Amino acid sequence: MKNKMMKLAVWGLGKHAINNILPACKKSLDIELFGVYTRDELTRNKCAKNFDCRTWQNQYEMLDDPNVNIIYLSTPPALHYQSGIEILTSGKHFWCEKPFTTNLENTQHLIELSEKHNLTLAEGFMYLHHPQFLLLKEQLKMFKPNEIKLINSTFTLPFSETPGFRYNKELGGSALLDIGTYPLSIILHLIEDEQPQILLTKSNIDKSSKVDMSGFTILKSDGGTICNLFWGMGFGYRNEIDILTTKGSIYSDKIFSKKEDFVPKIFIRNNYGDISNIESKAENHFILMLRHFYSLISDSKKAQIEKEHILNLSRITEEIKIS
Repeated sequence: MKNKMMKLAVWGLGKHAINNILPACKKSLDIELFGVYTRDELTRNKCAKNFDCRTWQNQYEMLDDPNVNIIYLSTPPALHYQSGIEILTSGKHFWCEKPFTTNLENTQHLIELSEKHNLTLAEGFMYLHHPQFLLLKEQLKMFKPNEIKLINSTFTLPFSETPGFRYNKELGGSALLDIGTYPLSIILHLIEDEQPQILLTKSNIDKSSKVDMSGFTILKSDGGTICNLFWGMGFGYRNEIDILTTKGSIYSDKIFSKKEDFVPKIFIRNNYGDISNIESKAENHFILMLRHFYSLISDSKKAQIEKEHILNLSRITEEIKIS
């Protein structure tokens, strides 16, 4: 049975929300962008006008609004936990930018709260819903787990003059939480039903801000796959995955982030080094992500899998932080 049209509010109006989430909401066929909210009055009024939706004077008006079914949270990571409690206890589905929270205990509590109120949770890894990732996943199904020997994944960004929360520890600034969760999440989705073992990990902490600016980890799956993951701020831009198997290798660029007109390719190298490629479709992965989130409302099995993915990523991220 098809869900009714759901009304969504976006809480938090930073650059990412304005440039990516709000336009995707407006183009969605499943949800209606009903309203926006941020504490900055000028920004919220401007966004409400530009995106033809309403706004509220404070978060409590938004949370109490009976017309709102879903809240998409796009605030700094350190605020996710408390806001998540408020969203779920107000009876609204909670869709959230990554990282879901800044620690495992808070993630577990929000999952328990969602189950108590029979509401969906979702974490905003848009790349998982792009044809590029799905095509990559299909290619890996051709191999047995012990034939996948090595996965290298890198996600690095240059320093930004307008970093927002990224260089602020109090707001949840962390290269691991903001950037490292991408390569970690792709491993958990490509090597399913496993929680890889951490062999080695290291973070580089900025002495002034106390924020971890970069890091790496080496994981090992039950099937013996070694995963080398590197992430960080203050580097040349990289966003890729490279997979070595007993029968060749698979590579793809811009696996995590790309513009909607970008046509991705999966490059396949055989045992003798000959290269071929498979072209993926160009798509807006934010629209596809929202479509997936919407499907969770009527599919309890998919909703439970989403929660398990959120929990597994939070668990391995916590292990890396402790290590």
